[in-house]
Amino acid sequence: MKSLTAILLCLSMAMNCVAQANRGNQFKVRYNGGTTATTLKAEEWDNVMTITIDSILLTLKNGQGIVIDPKRVKSLSYGRRSSRNIKGYAAAAILIHPLFGLGMLKKNKQHFIGIAYENADGSKGAVLLQAKNNRYRSLLETLKAVTGKSVEAEEEDN
Repeated sequence: MKSLTAILLCLSMAMNCVAQANRGNQFKVRYNGGTTATTLKAEEWDNVMTITIDSILLTLKNGQGIVIDPKRVKSLSYGRRSSRNIKGYAAAAILIHPLFGLGMLKKNKQHFIGIAYENADGSKGAVLLQAKNNRYRSLLETLKAVTGKSVEAEEEDN
């Protein structure tokens, strides 16, 4: 009985893995620029990147789509930029207590991912994305897996 339960559990897990692979991996990202012109604001998080073995699809909030063939990706890059969270802490420091001003020293990390690729017609394409803090590693690993490219890390700023 225990072995039958173990077999069923393994089959269930395998079917879930196949279903996940068929659905692809989806990530909410910011589109910070690239070779596709858009009027979309760079602060917009409602863009979705869907990655499957056969395609990388970036669907922008305004309906524009950017399709990238993983076999045509030339390079992947990653950079992290720090920004100080000043507005909220400055207001808190003034209104609540001066010690809260120390919160201005807190850094927010922004994770940027660049994808350089070649279109079917031979023209060059690129996108610069910002990934959420809790998902950027998954996005990078998924891109590495489907493209076979390593990630070129840019130098960090402090």
